[in-house]
Amino acid sequence: MSPYSNRGQCMILVMQALAELRGSNTKQEVIGHIIQTGYYEVTRHDLPPYDGQNESRYHTLLAWARKDCVELEYLLGHERDAWALSRNGDRAILKARELFGKNEWDVRRCYLWTPKFKLLMLPSYLPSPKDAKRPEDILDAL
Repeated sequence: MSPYSNRGQCMILVMQALAELRGSNTKQEVIGHIIQTGYYEVTRHDLPPYDGQNESRYHTLLAWARKDCVELEYLLGHERDAWALSRNGDRAILKARELFGKNEWDVRRCYLWTPKFKLLMLPSYLPSPKDAKRPEDILDAL
């Protein structure tokens, strides 16, 4: 999955949050950490739920990212509401940080991330007009 797609950006957010939290965490703990640390660029478009859902759209997007990570064996998927990095996930987030850190992947293309998270991925990052602008309706089409 592309690190620049919505799901790819969210997979990296989830894996980084789990790397920081360590161990097994609930969905609410992981999302709470992402919110508390200010890693996800929440806009008014993220807040309403999708049809038939009770949670904010970005909470659903982060849950889908967890599912994608489980399918790729980056997260353990043996228990309900237990979010934990696998050894593959540990390696994947370290590799992602390495690729962003070497500018092989471009943090400027990641419009769901705050400058704070971009700085974590690329220590030399400075906000610039070259940063991708987030399409207003990006979560409508999911």
